[in-house]
Amino acid sequence: MGDTVEAMLKQVMTALMTNDRALVAGVARMDNIVDSLNEAVKLYLTKLTRSNLDEREAKRAMEILSFAINLEHVGDIIEKNLNELAAKKIKRNAQFSADGASEIDQFYKRVLENLRLAFGVLMSGDVTGARKLIAEKAELRSAELSAAERHLERLREGRPETLETTSLHMDILRDLKRINSHICSVAYPALEGRQESLIASEQVTLPPAKPKPRGR
Repeated sequence: MGDTVEAMLKQVMTALMTNDRALVAGVARMDNIVDSLNEAVKLYLTKLTRSNLDEREAKRAMEILSFAINLEHVGDIIEKNLNELAAKKIKRNAQFSADGASEIDQFYKRVLENLRLAFGVLMSGDVTGARKLIAEKAELRSAELSAAERHLERLREGRPETLETTSLHMDILRDLKRINSHICSVAYPALEGRQESLIASEQVTLPPAKPKPRGR
């Protein structure tokens, strides 16, 4: 599933950048494969959980099931959102500005790297990788806001390519951020039971413990 989702993401982004209509059709076919694989994973894990799994095995089965569901969601976002945006851009024969294209490409490459990191975290439970995914989730939120500000600045300058692709640009960044959120979900089981998981995911500072009143 992961390999197919990764191929989908690469292909849809190439279609968005090159206006290649043939790639759009290929993405839709790959999404059907992801859906079939997800059903197979769910059926297999359901059969396993009917047997006498110990607590560790049952927990692992649920981690795999959760990630499979998140991968299916990623596939849906790619096929139903990004692929439709690619088709719309091709129909209009629209082009991103050089700055806009570079911005989207950098954002996409971070998401792709996080997807590959998530595979490693799922397989090994790597805590360092999980921490990085949580940090990336917060950083990409900030990166989206910064990209939006730069895009609006180009709009104010009246660049024709920016005016033509403004809704596409913002929608692509939004969908890539949503994809990244699903990807980063694999980090939480690896950090389960650790106080850092709550702090990192919510970006809150826990208040100091109140001193217990002294007995009289």
